[in-house]
Amino acid sequence: MSQLLIRCPHCGYAKKTSRAKIPSGAKRVKCPQCGETFALSEAIAPLDNAGETVRPEQPQRQVSKTESEQGPGAHEKERAAGSAATADRQPTSRKLGFDFHGSGREYFGIWIVNILLKIVTLGLYSPWAKVRKRRYFYGSTKLDGMNFDYLADPIALLKGWLLGAALFLLYSFGTNFSPLLSMLLGLLIFVLVPWVVVRSRLFNSRNSEHRNIRFNFQPNYKGAYFAYFWLSILASLTAGLLAPYMLFRQKQFLVENSSYGKTPFKFTATGKDYYLLFLRGLVVVVLLVAASVALFFSLSPFVEQGAAMSGVAPLFAVLLPLFFVCAYLLIALYFYVRLTNLGWNSTRLGQHGFISELKVTEMGWIFLSNGVAILLSFGLLTPWAAVRLARYRLERLSLVASGSLSEFEAASRSEVSAAGEEIGDIFGMDIGL
Repeated sequence: MSQLLIRCPHCGYAKKTSRAKIPSGAKRVKCPQCGETFALSEAIAPLDNAGETVRPEQPQRQVSKTESEQGPGAHEKERAAGSAATADRQPTSRKLGFDFHGSGREYFGIWIVNILLKIVTLGLYSPWAKVRKRRYFYGSTKLDGMNFDYLADPIALLKGWLLGAALFLLYSFGTNFSPLLSMLLGLLIFVLVPWVVVRSRLFNSRNSEHRNIRFNFQPNYKGAYFAYFWLSILASLTAGLLAPYMLFRQKQFLVENSSYGKTPFKFTATGKDYYLLFLRGLVVVVLLVAASVALFFSLSPFVEQGAAMSGVAPLFAVLLPLFFVCAYLLIALYFYVRLTNLGWNSTRLGQHGFISELKVTEMGWIFLSNGVAILLSFGLLTPWAAVRLARYRLERLSLVASGSLSEFEAASRSEVSAAGEEIGDIFGMDIGL
């Protein structure tokens, strides 16, 4: 037979070819779909004239006298053994950690050049600075030995940046000269938030890739306006009672409209999970408030006698506000860590899952030490702090892979405007995954 079928055992990709096109000494072949190599002899099968795979005839199974004497139970034992062998060949789960190999020294060179060029160009270099920064952090992150890549075109970002800068200047002008104009622009920006979320996520997803397969995002504007516009209004009208549900729907919207190639992400958390998280956070808030009240009443006699105790009253005047600021930051950090862990632990990609293991105490130490280092270095240690935080977050994030990561298929894509991404960046909207 002249026609053969070669099928990749890793991803299932198959291709028909003639026997004459295969070199005589070929033993291994590389799959053009997933890039894996495999033995040619194990993946090749002949085709008949109708295009069907010809299976070699199996020799009739001979039953020996000893086997016949064992009775029907022998066949059941064989089937059980075969089932066990098949189960042993099923793919097992494995925990793959994200590896970040960037360094503060390397990123400092990128960071300082970005700062200087943005100053010289009055901000016009911002799109190039953003691309250089993201390419460094993406390229320094590995999963299963493969880097991530960021492929955005700075020119596309520049167009969006100009539009965002124009809106920002109008808003700033209105604040100083026309309260009515400022209010109208503020309302316009609030109405545009869901659109900005969709366009920003769409642009960044389609310009991010891993293993030569790009991420994608479904532009679901109806879902965006429900999660980011209407629920924001309802949460305000209910004095924050709907805030956990709003955060749940926003995270669900971002995850379930995302995909890696043709494989969509799934979000398994529920609104109940978010309310339970906030109830536990409320206990932390109550404890901190009780500690604040106790501290205030225990120190108030010393404050009242401050005139007789030289220097005590000014010291308390500094320590008390500092305590309240630290309590507020601790509460914010608690919710940040718990929400991040819940979001990742409830995210699935096909049959694969994620595990996030951030700790409140560890994150608190990193934020505190980073802040002190940046302050004492007059900002020069900002790159070191950014790399340190990125490394910690990625070290605490893992992918629980069930089977090979070569199963994913690339999806078709089209170019998308960067207007939403730059407007969101200029107005400080944090909409990353």
